[in-house]
Amino acid sequence: MLSLLIGATVSASTLVLMAFMAGFGTGAYYWGKFANAFRKTGRLLSFLLLGIGILSLLNYFMIISFLPGLYDAFSNTGLSFSISDGVVFSLALLLLFIPAFLMGGVIPVVSKIIIQTNDHFSSDLGRIYAIETLGSTLGGLTAGFILLGNIGQRYTVFLAVIINILLAVLILLNKKFAVSPHPMKSDEQAVTEKPVILKNHRKASLAATFMSGLFILGMQVVWIRIFKIYLTNTSYTFALITSLVIFGLFVGSWIYKKHGDRYKNHLKLLFSALIIMGIFAFIGMIILVRLPELLMFPLGSLNEIPIIRLVVMPAIASLLIVIPPSIVSGFTFPLACRIYSEDTRNVSKNVGFVLMFNTLGAVLGPLLAAFLLIPSLGVVKSILIFVAMLFIVTIYISRMNPSKSEKRKRLGLGIGIVILVSVIIFMSEIRVLPPSFKKLDRDILFYNETVEGTLVVAQEKTPGAFVRVSYVNNSAVIGSTYDAVKAVKMIGHIPFFAGLECEKALIVGFGMGVTTSAIAQHPEVQEIDCVEMVPGLKEAAHFYSELNNDVIDDPRVHIMSGDGRHFLQKTSKKYDLISCDPTHPVLGSGNLYTKDYFDLCKQHLNDGGMVSQYLPLHKLRLEDFLGIIKTFHAVFPNATVWLGQYHAILLGSDRPIKINFKKWQEEVDQMPRENFFYFDPFHFAVCVMMDDKTIQKFPDNIEINTDDLSYTEFFSMDCFDENNLTQNLAFMAENRCNIHNVFYHIDDLQLMDRYLAGNEYLVESLYYYLKGDMKQSLIELRRAVEVNPEDEEYPFLIRFNFNVQD
Repeated sequence: MLSLLIGATVSASTLVLMAFMAGFGTGAYYWGKFANAFRKTGRLLSFLLLGIGILSLLNYFMIISFLPGLYDAFSNTGLSFSISDGVVFSLALLLLFIPAFLMGGVIPVVSKIIIQTNDHFSSDLGRIYAIETLGSTLGGLTAGFILLGNIGQRYTVFLAVIINILLAVLILLNKKFAVSPHPMKSDEQAVTEKPVILKNHRKASLAATFMSGLFILGMQVVWIRIFKIYLTNTSYTFALITSLVIFGLFVGSWIYKKHGDRYKNHLKLLFSALIIMGIFAFIGMIILVRLPELLMFPLGSLNEIPIIRLVVMPAIASLLIVIPPSIVSGFTFPLACRIYSEDTRNVSKNVGFVLMFNTLGAVLGPLLAAFLLIPSLGVVKSILIFVAMLFIVTIYISRMNPSKSEKRKRLGLGIGIVILVSVIIFMSEIRVLPPSFKKLDRDILFYNETVEGTLVVAQEKTPGAFVRVSYVNNSAVIGSTYDAVKAVKMIGHIPFFAGLECEKALIVGFGMGVTTSAIAQHPEVQEIDCVEMVPGLKEAAHFYSELNNDVIDDPRVHIMSGDGRHFLQKTSKKYDLISCDPTHPVLGSGNLYTKDYFDLCKQHLNDGGMVSQYLPLHKLRLEDFLGIIKTFHAVFPNATVWLGQYHAILLGSDRPIKINFKKWQEEVDQMPRENFFYFDPFHFAVCVMMDDKTIQKFPDNIEINTDDLSYTEFFSMDCFDENNLTQNLAFMAENRCNIHNVFYHIDDLQLMDRYLAGNEYLVESLYYYLKGDMKQSLIELRRAVEVNPEDEEYPFLIRFNFNVQD
C-alpha cells in the first residue's frame, strides 16, 4: 500500500523499513520500562494489542484516502516536489511508526508475564522470541501467497485487525491475566558477578545485539538486490525471501530455547556466535557470486517449471545463503537478553532495552546498505564491509573476556579484517551479472550498480551478428528482436498517426529511449518528460543510437529519476500524450496495469489527449489479458487494441477514436524511411484488432484489475504456461473488429482489403511459428505475400525468420 503511495523504489521501501524498526525499538524501550513498574501486565498486553488493531485500521483509511489527497492539494499550491514528498513521506512514516511503537512493547510485556523464576530463564527468553518470529514468518507467507491475491489489501488488513482485537478481548477477559502477577523472584540465584564485570558484559551484549540487527537487516537489502539479478522478480519471490530471513531468526531462537539453560559462559558463546555469523555470510557471498553455476544451471529444464523457478529456487538459494546467518542472529538476541539480565528482576525493562539496541542497528543497516554502500561500492563489496564491521565489533566484545584463547581469536579476526579491507580497496569492480551472461559469450559494454538496480549492456560475440542486449537486474530493458522493436516504436507513433495534436508528452519508463525517439520524430512536440526508475539507463542509451536516434541529446527531452506512477500522483502538469512501456506486469510493474493507475493517467490528460501502453501477450492467462483490456476500457471507453507482431498496444482517449484515413496516410507518408521498420499507412491500419464494441462483448467473468485486488501483482502460476501467448493471439484474431469502425475516408477499399487479408495470414503465420510448426508458418506467410504483395514486411519476415529468399 505504501509503495503505491510513495513509490515502488528501493529507497522508499528502505525508509519504510527504517520507520517500522524505529517505532518497534522505541516502543520496546518505553513499554519495557513501563511494564516493569506496572502490576497488571495482562491488561497492558491487551491494551497494546487493541491499540495495534485500531491504529492499523485508521492507518488503512489514511493511506488510501487522506494522504493521496495531500498530493492533489500540494500540486495546486505550486510547492516543489521535494516539499510535498517530504510532507507525505513524513506523515506516512509517522503512521507506520505509531502502531510499530505499540508492537515493540509486546515482547517485553510477554517476557514479564512468562518469566517468573530463574529456573528456565534462558529457555524462556528463547521460546518467546522463537514464537514471535514464527508468527512473523507465517504472517508474511500467508499475506504474500494467500490473502493479498485472494481477498485483497482491504480485507487482509481487516482480518489482521479483527485477530488483534479478539486476542486483546480474550486476554482482558481471561482470569489468569486479570490477576496481577506475583513479584519477580530474585532470591533463587545470587548475583555473584562483580559490578564492573557485569557492566562490561552488559556493554558487550548491547554491542552484539546492535551489530546483529545492523548486519542482518543491512544484508537483507543487499541479498534482495543480488537475488533480483538472478531470480524472476515477482511479489511472491521476495515475500518468500523476506519471510525466510525471519524464519532463520525463529530457528536460531528455538535452538537457544532448547539449549540455553545449559550454557554457562554466555559471553564466550556470544563471541563465537558473531564469528560464525560472519563466516556464514562470507560463504554465502561466494555462493551468491557463483549461484547460476552452483544451483540454477544444474537444475536444467526444471527451471522452466514455474513453481520451481518462482518458489523452489528462491527457497533453496535462501537456505544456502540467507538462513544460516539469520539463524545465528536469532540465537544471539535471547542470548544478549540473558547476558544483560543477571536475574529475572526488571526483565521487561531489560528485554525492552536490548530490543531497542537491536532495532537501532536494524534501522542503521538498511540505511547504510541502500544509500551508501551499494551506490558507492556495489553489492559484493557491501557484503565484505558488513562482515568487516561485524568482526570489528566481535573484537571489541572479546576484550571483555581477556583469556589466551580469546587473544588468538582476536588476532585471527584482525588478520581477516585486514584481508577484507584490502580486497575492498585494491580489488577492481566485482560484477554480478544475470544468469544468461554466464552461458553466453558477451562483451560487457556498460555496467552500473545503483540502489534501484544493476544495469548491464552487452554485445554478442557471434561472428557476423550485431546483437546487443540490456538488462536491469534480470529483466531485459529492450528486446533485440524485430518484433520487440516494432511494438515499442508503434507505441510512440500510433497516437500521432491517429490524429493526436501533441505538444507535451510524458513517458513512463524511458528504457533505452526507443519510444521516446519515436515521439520525438514528430516535430509538433515541444516538451517530452521521461520518468525512469533506474538513472543509469540515460548514460547507457547512446549504445542504442541506431534505434533511438540519440534522443538523449534532444533539448526537448527531460529525464527524471523515480517512479512514474508516483510522479503522476504529485504533479499538477497535464499532457497530450502519456506513453508507458514498462516491464511485464507480473515481473514487477503490476501497479501500472490497474484501474487506479489508468484513472491517474486520465486525470493528467488534456482534452483530446491519449494514453498508449504496452500490453504483452505472453505470461498472461487469457482472462488476465482480457482483464487488463477491460480495465483500460473501464477508464477509457473509446479504447482500441493494436497488434505489433507478438505484442499488443493499448490506445485510449476521452474522445471517440475515429480516424480519418486520409490524414492518417499523410502522417505516415511524411515519416523518413528506416531500416527494418516500414512506414506503410495501410500496414499500420490493419494492425487494429479491437475497438470499444469488441471489448464490450467480453465475457462477464472477466474482472477489473485494481490496486486493492491485483491479479497482475499476485498472479496465478498458470501465467507462465507457454500456450498463453498463442491463446491470446488466437482470441484477437478470432475477434478482430471491423476496421471501418475505426477508420473512415478510405479511398482505396480494395487495397485495404488486400492488406487486411495479408495481415490475417500474418497472424496465422505468427501463431504457427510460436507453436513450432515452421513449415505451416512459412506457408501462411507466403500466402500473405500472394494476396498482399504491396506490403514490404512479409518478404523481409520470410528472409529474417526462415532465411529463405523468395
